[in-house]
Amino acid sequence: MAKYILQEMNDLGNTGERKVYPKIQVNYTVSQDEFVDRVQKHLRAVDKGLVIAVTSGVADVLAELLSEGCNVTIDEIGTFSLSLQFLDEKPTEMTSDEDPMIYRKVGVKDVNFKTSPELKKKLYMKTKLSRVTSGVKVIKKKLFTPEERLDRALSIIDSKGFITLSEYAATNNMSHSSASLELSRLTSGPTPPFNTSGRGSHKVWVRAESPDHL
Repeated sequence: MAKYILQEMNDLGNTGERKVYPKIQVNYTVSQDEFVDRVQKHLRAVDKGLVIAVTSGVADVLAELLSEGCNVTIDEIGTFSLSLQFLDEKPTEMTSDEDPMIYRKVGVKDVNFKTSPELKKKLYMKTKLSRVTSGVKVIKKKLFTPEERLDRALSIIDSKGFITLSEYAATNNMSHSSASLELSRLTSGPTPPFNTSGRGSHKVWVRAESPDHL
């Protein structure tokens, strides 16, 4: 059974309102090996090597089609589409209707995903929820500016060679989700201060080898 908490929303508009929303409590992140084992168990007669090959093939073809500007729909899963971003530091606002915004550098940001009705239906039928606590989790207020958070993280990296997500969140008084989003933002763009190393639960952030941040 999945568990959830009630959490206070960030008051981004400084309205003074304290809205609350339900949030899933993640047990752990399933590795590819475990996912393949679960698929094989579900299909029974299919060889594990075949499941791995199909999973890898789906990822390769998905990347190929998205890179060609296609959206990809898998009926029982959902629709994948490409998300883009500017890779330069030029203004993002048009100065006039005639502004052509030439000489802009654009690249891949992420992949958008919209759940299919079939998958939603299965989730509605299978998911049973229980509440973890009777209280509401209050969002931690950010005590440091973005620049201060970056400096604090780099100090840890300079001391031990890397920083984990939990360490970034703890040292900057942030939730894990906010820390994860900020680290994702900091590792994108043309001159990021961080690079990543490792995968899954072993993923860490290290100082980038850019002269701007040495």
